[in-house]
Amino acid sequence: MDRRQFVSTVVGVTAGAMTVRPGTATGARSGSTELPTRRLGQSDLVLPILSLGGFHVGRAGSEGDARRLVETAVEEGIRLFDNAESYQSGRAERWVGAALEGMRHEVLLMSKTFNLEQRSAESARRHLEGSLERLRTDYLDLWQLHSIRSVEDVDRAFRAGGAMEYILGAKEQGLVRYVGVTGHVTPAAHRRALEYWDRGFKFDAMQLPLNPIDYHQQSFQQEGLPHIVQRGIGVIAMKTSAQAALLRERICTIDECLRYVWSLPIAVAVVGMERPQEVRHNARQAREFTPMSAAELDALRQRIQSQARLQLEWYKR
Repeated sequence: MDRRQFVSTVVGVTAGAMTVRPGTATGARSGSTELPTRRLGQSDLVLPILSLGGFHVGRAGSEGDARRLVETAVEEGIRLFDNAESYQSGRAERWVGAALEGMRHEVLLMSKTFNLEQRSAESARRHLEGSLERLRTDYLDLWQLHSIRSVEDVDRAFRAGGAMEYILGAKEQGLVRYVGVTGHVTPAAHRRALEYWDRGFKFDAMQLPLNPIDYHQQSFQQEGLPHIVQRGIGVIAMKTSAQAALLRERICTIDECLRYVWSLPIAVAVVGMERPQEVRHNARQAREFTPMSAAELDALRQRIQSQARLQLEWYKR
């Protein structure tokens, strides 16, 4: 199938997939490639529960490999495409933008802004301009403050003239539909950002690492997730297998990791997938998903508790 045929086929098949009414959650129809959907917090975004991680698209062996990965994701019902201006110095955005050209109204694009030293409005502005150009779009569906590291880092980003000031302004200007905050080092940073949310910085989403091993140390599930959900903010899970450490160490299977995370009060899991067969496998798990009971969740956590160590979750240091 050539490029024009692919776009035509996908647009025809998926045109109805983005019209689920806001506030609803649906399961996949038997025999279809649609994925179950959930609403992102209080927004009107109804998302398939599986998203393709942009960092891994940028690590593909070639642009052709990246295109095949993205096209497989679309074929399998994935609609939200994660990214960041910092991934491979913009290459991930360029490759995703090229692969999705002609399908802008059938997909949802998100990206992030990261400048640890400055966290300034000006750096955020430059990042957004670059992201829009590389992704070949004039707006983002979700744009996030990337990788908050500490309470002090959050204070820097939320100060007058800080990055968050521009991020919220970009939403008012219509350059982005929704905005959020991401981080994977400490839940204390997320809680600090929530203090600013309480003061009027009303972002729509938070992205955080969630997986079975997280529960046992510097736990985002225990020390961050309840506070986010309480405020009605949309939750995006990442590092669902602790950046594949749980798989390499044979502590959990990918199926266990995904089922665990989807059983939490999240909207979508961003998963790093580098081969089309991984996309197909994980999409199948999404379509066949049934929630874990409280007893099943606890049993999995107890089974792996003795193996919990920060070396597995290196990104928390």
